[in-house]
Amino acid sequence: MSALLYRSQKSSERDANAFGVLLKSSRRLEATTSLRGGVMPGVTEIGVMAETVRSAVVEATVDERECNGRAGGRSARSGHVGSRLGTRTMERLMMCKGPVSLVVATVFLLCSPAVGQAQRAPVDPGAGPWELVGEDEVRDVCRLDPELLQGVTMRQDMSFAIVRYGRLCFVSGENASDGPGVSHLYSATKTLGALLTGAIMYQTRNLAVRNAPMTGPFGEFDRMDQWLDLDALPPRAVINRDATVAHVLAMVGYSDDLAYGQKSHEYDASGRREINQLIRVIDNVVKQGQERFGANAVEAKDRLFSKLGLEHSRWDVEFFGYSWYGSLLDMARLGQVILRGGVYGGERLVDSRYVYNMTHPAFEDGSTRYGYLTWMNNTTCSPRAMHTSYPHGLSESSDCADGNCDQEHDVGVWNAAGAGGQFIVGHRGLDMVVVGKNWDKGGSSQLWRTVLPSVVAADPRFAGDQDAFCDAYSNGNYAPDLVKWDGDL
Repeated sequence: MSALLYRSQKSSERDANAFGVLLKSSRRLEATTSLRGGVMPGVTEIGVMAETVRSAVVEATVDERECNGRAGGRSARSGHVGSRLGTRTMERLMMCKGPVSLVVATVFLLCSPAVGQAQRAPVDPGAGPWELVGEDEVRDVCRLDPELLQGVTMRQDMSFAIVRYGRLCFVSGENASDGPGVSHLYSATKTLGALLTGAIMYQTRNLAVRNAPMTGPFGEFDRMDQWLDLDALPPRAVINRDATVAHVLAMVGYSDDLAYGQKSHEYDASGRREINQLIRVIDNVVKQGQERFGANAVEAKDRLFSKLGLEHSRWDVEFFGYSWYGSLLDMARLGQVILRGGVYGGERLVDSRYVYNMTHPAFEDGSTRYGYLTWMNNTTCSPRAMHTSYPHGLSESSDCADGNCDQEHDVGVWNAAGAGGQFIVGHRGLDMVVVGKNWDKGGSSQLWRTVLPSVVAADPRFAGDQDAFCDAYSNGNYAPDLVKWDGDL
């Protein structure tokens, strides 16, 4: 792009005028971007970006005949931008010598999905406090209908909050009073435990590989007996001798036979059967470098809490199955780091592939609704979590093993779920986290149905047509705000 700008400045006066138009157009794009808190508009902003192209071309006052009727004039009239222009159209634009080609071609580059994603800086509060978006800005900044959110009726003990584009968009209660209240989140603790496990894996990734037990980097495909003496398990614990860390995270590690098609998945609610043993594993892993990783799982957790800025939380790490006490605001922070593929506060905390495996079915022959201590495929009007290809590395399954295995976008909705209706729900295709407490009747689907009208009402494409939105979104054909993770995930 810099070469284009250089040639423009060195050309005719008309080209210089066009360059000025380009700058004004860029400022309009920047203004649109700033409404998203630094996030480049998604494909649903096509209308806005197309208008920018048309305005730029009109202001340039260039005769279309300079391009001999080629792609420059045609694209300007059609209003298509980004990937819809296509490579061939872009090549024709570059052949045009007039400033119109400069304006349209550069806006094309600015608006293309690849460039947009490259410019998307992750937005979150880091370790600092959340700043609630003003009610008069919610529609523009968060693309939500604030009146519909304010009009929600629910039991007095129920509450919810929404984060979109990394911004805190809504918190229930008078003056957002429901945000900081602390309560037991029960089995939502499991997803927090999965993240802690992944964080330790990422921190130890560069340790020297050794052949001795309980040494070297910690990985999801490590055998459990590399880090734990399986002959010294508590009486109620059951772990197959061939089980890997991934098997335990997916709650199939107790299976008599871990061969494909033979696994069992039974929910380890208390954690006593297998997942609590991950605490002992973390204890053994971090002993390799206590100053770097912490002396034990508790200190490792404290460091993670500090990175995430969890200020209304406590977890003694005696159990992986429950015992996290936290607020809606802290639940949202956990949801945000998962939604961003392990990045938070401008720092990678967990490997993106691990987070991907965490939020997709791990072993389909055990369960098509469970990843790494995290649920999925159980919420209405939501895309299914399924892998982009099969077999996918964890499982030998030849397809998703449940329902329609075809979808355009890999944006399956996942959730952390605790007894009594404690939920953290991640909508990656909408760049949104919804958290709720005490949604015990209807579960995550009822929580989503409560928020859904405000999403659809402010959606530029569907504009209140909830049936059409759900048809496109639940089938994986609509992901206007997808942000790609490292590794093209």
